[in-house]
Amino acid sequence: MINCNTHLTLTFKPVNETTSQSKMLENESEIVERAKKHDDAFEILYNFYFPKIYGYIFKRTGNRAVAEDIVSLTFMKVVQHLPSYKDKGHTFGAWLYKIATNNLTDHYRKQSKRKHVALDAVSELKDETADNQSIVDHNLAAHKIQTIINSLEKKHQQIISLKYYAQLSHEEIAETLQISAENSRIMLHRAVKKFKIAYETA
Repeated sequence: MINCNTHLTLTFKPVNETTSQSKMLENESEIVERAKKHDDAFEILYNFYFPKIYGYIFKRTGNRAVAEDIVSLTFMKVVQHLPSYKDKGHTFGAWLYKIATNNLTDHYRKQSKRKHVALDAVSELKDETADNQSIVDHNLAAHKIQTIINSLEKKHQQIISLKYYAQLSHEEIAETLQISAENSRIMLHRAVKKFKIAYETA
C-alpha cells in the first residue's frame, strides 16, 4: 500500500521551476500499474512529475507557498485515486495535470482576489495557424504582458498555461480539459488571437 505521507513530507523539495525535464517517462504504463501497490514505483512517478507539476502551478500562482500547498494536495489525490486509475489511451501525465488544474481552479474560487499569473513562458506564444513570427517582443515590459494575459477569459489563460507552461500536446490538453483535440486547437487559436488583439491595442 502506498504511504502518502512518506512521499509528500519526506521528498517534497521545491525545485527550480525552469529546470528542463524529459517529456515522457519510459515504460510509464507499467510503472503506473506497479505504483498501485508498490511505493518504489510510485516514487519514480513522483520524482518525474513533481518538477513539472510544481513548475506549472508556480507559474500560475507566482507564490511558492501556495504552489507547494496545491502540489501537495494534487499528489495526495493521486495517491487516493491511483488504485482506480485506468489507462484509456491517454497519458498518466494528462490525468495528473487534470487533477492539478482542478485544484488550481478550486484555489482561485476560494480567493477574493485572483493572484497574477506569472508569465515566464508567454514569449513562446505564437499563432499556430499563421507563420512562426513571435507575437511577443522579448523586450516588452513584464507588467504590460501580465495585464494583457490577465484580461483574457479564464479558459484562455488555462489553455495557454497547459500548452506553453506545461507543454502538453493537444491530445493531453483534451484529456485534461475533457474536450476534443480539435477543440483544443481551436481554443488555443482563439486565445492567442485575443492576446494579439489586446496587445496591439494596448
